[in-house]
Amino acid sequence: MSTLRTSLLVLLAAGSLFAAGCEKKPAEEAGKDAAKESSKVMATVNGDNILESDYQSYLQIRQQQVGPIPDKDKEKKIALDEMIDKMLLAQYAVSNKVDQDPEVSGLMKRVREEILAQAVKRNLLRDKPITEDDVKQRFEQEVANTHKTEYKVRHILVKEESEAKDILAQLQKGAKFDKLAREKSVDTQSGKAGGELGWINQGMVVPEFFNAVMKMNKGAVSTEPVKSDFGWHVIKVEDTRPLKVPTFEQFMADQRARANIYRKMQDDRINALLKDIKAKAKITVN
Repeated sequence: MSTLRTSLLVLLAAGSLFAAGCEKKPAEEAGKDAAKESSKVMATVNGDNILESDYQSYLQIRQQQVGPIPDKDKEKKIALDEMIDKMLLAQYAVSNKVDQDPEVSGLMKRVREEILAQAVKRNLLRDKPITEDDVKQRFEQEVANTHKTEYKVRHILVKEESEAKDILAQLQKGAKFDKLAREKSVDTQSGKAGGELGWINQGMVVPEFFNAVMKMNKGAVSTEPVKSDFGWHVIKVEDTRPLKVPTFEQFMADQRARANIYRKMQDDRINALLKDIKAKAKITVN
């Protein structure tokens, strides 16, 4: 069943393509033309049709997996032949009740759930698109809630609190922070640089770490070890400076930043819908 499981999981992974397939509503006439074209029958296999829309979806996924073929006529023939072969095998599977195998039916159920979930997300984002005004409002909220100072810091990360306390004791006796970082820190990347993390601001490190840094003065070392999911930190704040906040226009000109905020806002809308659905659902976990 390993090959079957892999094939079905590939379909699950392709769900993001399905969800992102329609971000803008086409013009009415263009929509009619597109609908007519998408319903064009490209092949019939034992009475089951392969539509143009089926082919385009399959081709998109295929190109993501193996890359496009420069010769489009050749690519079309290969892709359509693959679709026909898969349809024949699927028909054979149903006629031989392979779809009733517990593992197969379980995987088919997961694929169906994924496709429907992605369709709900796609429709939500299509019917209520995020506008530039929405983004500007979110940007202003983020700026208002952002800590306005950034810090140049070093840290030494260890697994046990007792070891962190021992490092603090050594520092109080005059040991060099960068030397101990190279020798002791399990964060090997920063450890090689003497614990150097560079300039950080809110959101760049775990909250426990940043909350401790905010309370420290320039040149200070944490008086107690700081615990996070990574272990125990000994922190040194080397310098501070005001955070440079970009204007909205500068922010929108940054493609990565713009994509991130759109993604966050999309996630918020989907999570809000899911929260509402969960509140009305009856869920039992055994």
